[in-house]
Amino acid sequence: MSKDASSFCPIYKWGQTDLDIIITVEVNEECINSHSVSAEGKVEVQGNVPKKGDFKLALDLYGEILAARTEVQLLPRSLRLKIRKKLQGETWKSLQKLHIPKPAQERRDFDFFVDSDGDDDDDDDDLGSGLDQETKKQIKELREGKGMAKPKEKPRSALFGILPEPDEWDYIVFFVALFQIYMSPFTKVEESFNVQAMHDMIFERQNLDRYDHFQFPGVVPRTFIGAFINAVLAAPICLVFDSIYAPRVISLFICRAALAALSVYSLATFRFQVEKKFGKIVSACFAVICSIQFHLLFYCSRPLPNTYASIFVNFAFAFWLKEQYEVLFSILAFSAIVFRSELVVLAAPIFVSLLVLRKFSSFSAIVKVVATSVMVAILSLCLTISFDSFFWRRWLWPEGEVFYFNTILNKSSQWGVMPWHWYFSSALPRAMMGTLFLLPGGLMFTQRMRPFFFPVLAFICLYSFLPHKELRFIIYALPIFNCVCAVELGRLYINRNKECGDGKSWKDRLRSPKFFFRAAVTLVVFNVSATYGFTRVASTNYPGGDALILLHEMERHNVTAGLRPFVHIDVPAAQQGISRFLELSSPWRYSKREEEHDMDVYTHLITDKHRVDNFTAVITLYGLDVRSALMAPRRMSSMQQIKMRVFKRNDINKALVAPQE
Repeated sequence: MSKDASSFCPIYKWGQTDLDIIITVEVNEECINSHSVSAEGKVEVQGNVPKKGDFKLALDLYGEILAARTEVQLLPRSLRLKIRKKLQGETWKSLQKLHIPKPAQERRDFDFFVDSDGDDDDDDDDLGSGLDQETKKQIKELREGKGMAKPKEKPRSALFGILPEPDEWDYIVFFVALFQIYMSPFTKVEESFNVQAMHDMIFERQNLDRYDHFQFPGVVPRTFIGAFINAVLAAPICLVFDSIYAPRVISLFICRAALAALSVYSLATFRFQVEKKFGKIVSACFAVICSIQFHLLFYCSRPLPNTYASIFVNFAFAFWLKEQYEVLFSILAFSAIVFRSELVVLAAPIFVSLLVLRKFSSFSAIVKVVATSVMVAILSLCLTISFDSFFWRRWLWPEGEVFYFNTILNKSSQWGVMPWHWYFSSALPRAMMGTLFLLPGGLMFTQRMRPFFFPVLAFICLYSFLPHKELRFIIYALPIFNCVCAVELGRLYINRNKECGDGKSWKDRLRSPKFFFRAAVTLVVFNVSATYGFTRVASTNYPGGDALILLHEMERHNVTAGLRPFVHIDVPAAQQGISRFLELSSPWRYSKREEEHDMDVYTHLITDKHRVDNFTAVITLYGLDVRSALMAPRRMSSMQQIKMRVFKRNDINKALVAPQE
């Protein structure tokens, strides 16, 4: 470290990841005059600090670097250099060459830390340079004996590759996902295919003739691969409960919990890379933001094609942060071919942005990425055609038929048409709620998130041209958006005690970081309240499932007395919570016959009709009318409306009445 023409040297920290060396010089942004990184591994930072004088920091780095790929970030109180290693995955034993003595101003940055064999002397950093080794040893022994050893933050470890060991934040996110399952345990029509497929794979197994999709195939065929993965994970526990004759609705909860675990772990993998790139504070803020948003964790346990696709997209985003582009596009290619074809619209802006930012080292690297992605797409196509053709008993590519139906024929517009701006004016504000206000600050003050944010934003813009829109179609964008918000929330947290000026005038208070941090905390509290409100409203949207559970409970004693129930489930009931998981074994029977026929053959009807001849309503389910609640929030009676009824045949009522003595 050079001291020429300098009266002092600032404190600087260094850390490393598998790809980069990160050097942070702790001086204010306005004090930096110049900085340079040469191909020979020479780093120079020059500046002037008021009342301290000029300084020049000169470093001779330990290993080889790619100076052209250096990223510079000017923070409010520091300068950060992110220097790319030439040998990726190499662990540096020190910042400078081994023959250069370690300066007293040098510190380790444990936000960017990879363990190495050369760290043994780091515990002596705070013992000073004027003590001999024997004295240092005695001080360390005294510390250890009194429990005063210097705490050394241990970085999170990886179980395999990029897959992290879950930490306490992951368990918090998973608990919130389980709470969503508890509040809304049933499923709706969009999830019916995968729900019935999981039931049939677990309980019917090889008996394909009894699979539900042959009787109710849906508008377009769907892939069984997602349901198969889900069923394999949940089947051992489900079969244990089935062996003790537990209600099969418990198996529905287990299947959804397994899917939630997969979704949360994919978010944890993405957050692990966020932690490596931005530090532990941003990583924790990301977990907090995910936990207080309703839609992200509400959908994470719902067996939708979008949910299965989002799991793979989260893993792909983790490789994006790690700059392993072959794996990134391979995962997106697999997900697009098997689950959701619109992921091609997501992959295209990402690829273009990497070209514009020159993230590929050479033209051969581009060719390799494209060739690998095409090969994975071909293999994925072979997999889904062979696997799904077996279950559908005809040759087909399910996602290809979905793409043709929704995009080429534009038949999806039959389910509603929204304006182009709907994702921005309705979907994203509902999905992010208060945390949306953190987005501008994250983009303004953190340049490193812009290369990730704008390609995802371009995906939403391009996908907005499809007339039919639903929030779940862009659910893949939320992790990146949340990461931008987490960076801003972390910045506000770090600066939470800072004031502007003397902090006495109202203008200084409104401009101070302390005020903005308190505003961010207010947004977090607002999100928690809004998420709980959304959760309560969502729990009333499954009256069909609630009606069937109540019917089973009501007729339990009559079944014991000899009643043989035959229940008809009409279309609204089947679309709002009822699945094969809720059905009981003999003597209970169920029918979903849709065409006109004689209803007197049934003992019970579950329907949204107000009255049925020869039947009497015995159970009435109420739900929240959101539109009425918004129009007249003070009139509580207008917020409730009848959602579902259970009717019982009149002659059965008479037959079950005991004769008068």
